[in-house]
Parts: sequence; structure tokens; C-alpha cells
Amino acid sequence: MLKTFDIIRGASKKYWGLLFLGFFVILILELLSLYGPQLIKKGIDTIASGKAGEELLSIIIMILLLALGVTVLRSLGRPMIMFFGWLVDREIRDVFYGHVLMLPRRVSGIKKPGDLMSMATYDIKNIRLASGYGFQSWVSSLLTCLIALGYMFWMSPLLSLMALLPMAFIPILTTRQSRKLHRCHGKIQTSFGNLAEEARLSIGAIRLVKVFNLEKTRQEVFTEKSQQHFKDNMELARISALYLPVVALFVNISQAVVWGAGGAMAVLGSVTPGEIVAFSAYLVMLRTPLVYFGYLVNLFQRANSSRERVDSVLEETPEKLESFSQTSVLDPLEADMEIRNLTFYYPGESTPALVDVNMLFPAGSNSAIVGPVGSGKSTLLKIISRIYEPPPGTVFLGGVDITQIPLSELRSYIGTADQNPFIFSDSIRENLLLGMPGANESQLWEALEITGLANEVRSMPRGLDTPLGERGLRISGGQKGRLSLARLLLQNRPFIQLDDTLSSVDTRAEYCIMDNLGSQRNSRSNIIVSHRPLSLACCNNIFVLNEGRVEAHGSHDFLSKTNAVYQRLIVEQRHNERQRESHD
Repeated sequence: MLKTFDIIRGASKKYWGLLFLGFFVILILELLSLYGPQLIKKGIDTIASGKAGEELLSIIIMILLLALGVTVLRSLGRPMIMFFGWLVDREIRDVFYGHVLMLPRRVSGIKKPGDLMSMATYDIKNIRLASGYGFQSWVSSLLTCLIALGYMFWMSPLLSLMALLPMAFIPILTTRQSRKLHRCHGKIQTSFGNLAEEARLSIGAIRLVKVFNLEKTRQEVFTEKSQQHFKDNMELARISALYLPVVALFVNISQAVVWGAGGAMAVLGSVTPGEIVAFSAYLVMLRTPLVYFGYLVNLFQRANSSRERVDSVLEETPEKLESFSQTSVLDPLEADMEIRNLTFYYPGESTPALVDVNMLFPAGSNSAIVGPVGSGKSTLLKIISRIYEPPPGTVFLGGVDITQIPLSELRSYIGTADQNPFIFSDSIRENLLLGMPGANESQLWEALEITGLANEVRSMPRGLDTPLGERGLRISGGQKGRLSLARLLLQNRPFIQLDDTLSSVDTRAEYCIMDNLGSQRNSRSNIIVSHRPLSLACCNNIFVLNEGRVEAHGSHDFLSKTNAVYQRLIVEQRHNERQRESHD
């Protein structure tokens, strides 16, 4: 299973030429940059010797050429490595997004959308900065330190040791700093995920917030989470703020050592005046990577925290669209759907959601599952389409255990319209074409006719091209359900499941739609879940589900006379309709 390091490693192999060229340019850049103090040393010693003539002029020209070369190389080398960071960013985003789409329902129910959005933006950005800009800066700083120290020890080992002694405390400080930074970044990323989730919930339910006058309450909750994110960032800022001044203090002490001890050594003739100036220049050049090292530790710790969060998702086992199959030939139009002795527990639950369920949905039948709220109807449909994995040997299609049918193949047979349909923020036409991208105009209208939505769409000023707003804001709940059903019908799958999709439609309209389904989908199977029995008179294969168990089975007429649960649901439906009519 791919992790973040695997993706970065793969990108390094894929774009090795870019990395090699970038690092080669950076190496030449650092060699040229750090040769500058040697030219200055040579120039000062030349002046001190009283031979400032053509030799000094040549040194000045070399310094100018060196500065030009450094400028050109800096504009070429560093962007190459930073570009690699963007390539890593693209690779991780592609893998992460594809992996999230394939996560099983048990994981997508645990991982909050706000957290996933935070990982896909904030965390992946941190990884990109570390693998591009951070990596380039780390290599550049390392080369600067190694080459500068090499020149310093070459000029005077004793003065080098004296100058570096105060800097020995910097690695100790950095080690302690990195532990605190890692803890802070973990808290920041968690609080940012909570903040994003709160914003998503409030904006997604904006109509509910306004209807119940909850603006002030939601604002207070958001402010509380925002304040926590602010506190976490301020804690990081306080820890980071101590690092730079302390490092600068040690570097300045080293400068004092160079000028004090170096001056005395120059008087004794151990070093030249040019070497003292070169030492000072190298210490200035060392100051930048040493100070920058604190920022890099901060950056890498932030990226490490982000990597752990992203890997927590990538480590989850995705659904397998392809699997081994018992059979190479399965005609879904001729296949019965059968459930045998199914008992199902939700992950982490000790009470079963379904107990010893046995059902048969003959090929081409118009079947229904009826029961009160919470009886397990929706759970059963999710098991049939393997949103939740059934125990082996409990659900069969055409006599084949569905756990042995490739997942992509099974879901190409079964389509579902949920009780909470998702409508995209686009036109009616684009929402319908999601079900069948190549559908022509007549096919779109035919699907709308079956669901009783055609006349309402025709009455809209722009017809099929009417924009629906955010999540279908401009149409009613009943229209959303029928649009979702029309989108499903365009796929013309052998099996369709309606999970209370028409609960917002009145009984008469629902009955007409059910009747249309039975007549229009000849030889294809419909499994309809509902808690409104009066709309199911056209179904001759009805199961009554109560508290996770099958309580009765039969036709509408039979159950309305013999089953107490079915009779109670009919009474409740009639009562609700009378109430609705009195309000209208």
C-alpha cells in the first residue's frame, strides 16, 4: 500500500534527471559563492603587501564575474528543485484523492470531511514545501557549511576551532526545539481540521441555520474553534521566536573570537589580515544556514506531522474493484437476488442491525421492503451493493455469492437512489447526464416523464438548462428525489434500489411513479424501500422488516389484512396525509 514516502521516492525515480541537474547546478553555485572570500583575502593581502596593480585589477574582475555567475546559477538551480516539489504535490494529490474515493463506508464515516479537506490542502502543501523548497535549502545549507568549514580549517585549524566552539550549542538547541515543534504542528493541524469541518457543516446547512435562527450560535462555535487554532499557532510562534536570537548570539560570539583571537594571531604572523577578513566572511555565510536551520527544522517537523495525517488515510485498506470470480458468465437480467440467513453487525457494535434475514427477489420483479424507521431497510440495501461487506455465503446474485463477484461488475448491475439525493450545483441537464453522459434529448425527457418531472421542467424558463444552485437549492425535496431517480433510470441497470427516494412526494404521485417503473422497466428488477405502504400496491413481493428481522412477506393486499406492523404504517401514512391536506 502506497505511503507518502513511497510516492516521493517514486517521483524521485521518475524525475531523476531534473533532480540531478538541479543539485549539480546548486553544487557549482555553492563552490563559486564560497570562493568569493578567497578572492577578497587575496585582494587584501595584495594591498597589504604594497603590490596593488594589475594583480588587484584582475581580482576585481574575477569578483565581478563570480557575482554574475552566481546570479545566473541561482536563477536556474533552485527553481528546478522547487519545481520537483510541485511535481510531488501533484502525485500525492492524485493518489490521495483516488484513495479517498475508494475508501469503504466504515472509514469514510469515521474521517470527517473537514479533516480530509484539511489534509488535501494544508497537509499536502506542507509536504510539497518540504520536498521542494525545504530539500533544496537543506542541501544548499549543508554544502555551504561543509565548503566554508573546509576553507576555514585550510587557512587556520586553531582559529577555526576557537570560532566554532560557541556554535557547538546550536545542535543541542535545535534537537530540543524540534520535539516541541512536532507537538505544536500536530495540534495546529488538528485544530485546523476542526475549523474546516465546522465551516463546512454551517455552510452546507445554511438554510437550516437561517430557519432556526442559529446564526449567532454557529458563529460562537466557529469563533471558539478559530480561537483554539489561534492559540495553537501562537504557541508555535513563541517557541520559534526564541530560536533565532539565541543562534544569532552564538554566531556573534564567534565573530568576536575571530576578530579578537585572529587579531592577536595576525600580530604574531600566524594569519594574514586577508585571512581574518575571509574568516569573518565565512562566519557571516555560516550564519545564514545555521539560522535557517531552525526554519528548516520547523518546516520538516510540520511536514512530518502532515505526512502522518495523510498516511493515516493512505494506510486504510480501499475497496477492491477487481477480485477473483467464481463465474465468468452471469446474466443479471435472468439472475435472482437472494439473501440467506444474513446477520450483520456494524463495525464496533455488539447489537446486530440485521438478524437471520431471508429474502428472495426474483429476476424482473417489482419488490419492496417496508418497515418503521430504524428497522434496517437502508442497511440491507447497502449490503446488497456492498457498501458494507456482507458475511460470505449470505447474499447471492444468480446463485453466485456477491463477495465473489468483482465489485466494479456488481455495481454495474445495481444502481441506487438514496433518501438524501445529492444534486450537483449545475443545470438539470448536467445532473441527468451524470447517469448517462451520451444521452440525447429524447432520452432525458423520457426519464423525466417516468418520474413525473417533465411538465415541471418544461414550465421552467430555461427548461433542461435551468441552474439548480448549490446542492439543488432552487428545487424542492420532492423534485430532488425525482431528479435523482431520473438520473438513475438513464443507466438502465438490471437492478435498481430506491431507498425512500420519493418520501417527499405525495402518495398519489409516488404511486404513479411506482406504476411507471413496473411497466417501463420490463424484465428488470426494482427493489423499493419505503415506510409508506399505500404507494406499494403495484408490488407483489413485499417484505416487512421490523427491528432487523423479517416479520412478514406477501402482497400488499395480504399484508394489509394480516400484519400488524404493515397495518400500523398504513394508519400512520393516512394520518400524515390528512394533516398535510389540512395545512394546505
